[in-house]
Amino acid sequence: MAKKKFSKEYLEKTDKMLRQSMYDEPGAQDWTQISLSIRDAMLAAATVFGSPTTDEQKDKLHALLTELTVGHALQNLTKYDITVTPKED
Repeated sequence: MAKKKFSKEYLEKTDKMLRQSMYDEPGAQDWTQISLSIRDAMLAAATVFGSPTTDEQKDKLHALLTELTVGHALQNLTKYDITVTPKED
């Protein structure tokens, strides 16, 4: 299978977007910081990479879930005073 080729402009824009989002640099969209849930991230990973079928793929997806929850979500919950309440109908 031939490697997919990408334009330099596309790669530069992608690198900037990923860096801004991952490292909370100025210019990052606010929605990337607040509206993506862990479930959304896991569904996106499954959409992009496919549902895990091998033990290795399941292990990698589990590692991603662990990193998202323990490495990031729990740190943010202990770092900020966040209150979540359900909407009233």
